[in-house]
Amino acid sequence: MRRSTAWAASWAARSLAATFSAMVLTAASLPDSPPLPTQKPANLQAETPPDRPVATPRPKPAPDAPAPTQTPSDERRETGAPETTPDDTGDRQADDPAAAKTEPEPEPKVSAIVAEDPIKLEACLRDLKAIGAQFETKDPIRDEDGICGIEKPLVVTQPLPGVALSDPSPMRCQAALALSHWLKDTVQPTLALALPDQKLTGVRNAPAYTCRKRNGAETGKISEHARGNAIDIIGLDLSKGELVAMTPKTEDPTMTGAFQRTITAGACLHFTTVLSPGSDATHQDHLHLDVLERKAGYRYCR
Repeated sequence: MRRSTAWAASWAARSLAATFSAMVLTAASLPDSPPLPTQKPANLQAETPPDRPVATPRPKPAPDAPAPTQTPSDERRETGAPETTPDDTGDRQADDPAAAKTEPEPEPKVSAIVAEDPIKLEACLRDLKAIGAQFETKDPIRDEDGICGIEKPLVVTQPLPGVALSDPSPMRCQAALALSHWLKDTVQPTLALALPDQKLTGVRNAPAYTCRKRNGAETGKISEHARGNAIDIIGLDLSKGELVAMTPKTEDPTMTGAFQRTITAGACLHFTTVLSPGSDATHQDHLHLDVLERKAGYRYCR
C-alpha cells in the first residue's frame, strides 16, 4: 500500500515537471513583438454599393447656435411631398384649379384694314363710274386703334342710276361694284320676268361699315363690315310702292317669293359670302352680302 502511494506521487511529480518544462520552452520561442496587420494602401477607397452614396455626417452645432434652416428639398423629403421641377410646374398649375389663371388671355389685336392695290382700285373706280353709280371718295377711316377701317372708302348714294341706298354709309370700291353688278345683272332682269310691271327704285340697307365682330359677338373673328367689305339688305323698293322684305320666303308660292329666292341665289355670282334670310338665327330679317377673299375662289352661299 505504501509502495503504491509512493509510486503515484512520483508519477505526478514527473508529469508536473514535464508540463512546466514545455511551457518554458514555448515562451522562449515567441518573438519579442507581436505581428502587426498589413497596412492598407493609401489609394484604396472604401467599397460602397453603387446606388447608395456615402453620407457625409453633419457637424454638430454649438449649444447656443440657431437651428439650421431647412431647404424646400429637405422639407419635401421629410414630409413625403413630391418634388417639383421647372419642367412640370406648368402642368401642375393646369391640374390645380386654384393655381390656374382666372382671367382669359387678351385677344391679339389684328388690323382689319385692307391694303388697296392702286392699279386694282383705279380699275374698280373706272368700272363703277361706267355703270352709272353715284359716289364720293372719303378720307381713310381708322377706328379702335387701327383695328377697323377702310383705306380708300367710298360713300355710295346710288349704286345704279335712279336706285338709291337708304343708308349711304362707307364701303370699299370692290363691295360697291359687286352691289352695282348684282342689282344690274341679276335683280333687274329677274324683276322684269317675275313682276314685269314693276321697276326697282331703291335699296333699304343697314349701315355697311360698322366696327364690330361677326354677328355682334364679344369674341371671335372681325366682321367684314369692319373692313368695308359687306352690306346688309333689308328690302327692295319697287315702283308701285311694294316692298320686297328680306324675310324667309322658302315656302312662299307667289312670284314675289320666287323673285326673292332667285336674286338671293344669284347674289353668289357677285359676292363671295351670301347669307339668305332665315339661314341662321342672326339672319332672319336681312340678306348679308360680302366680298371676303378666300383661297381658290371659294364661295359661301346659304
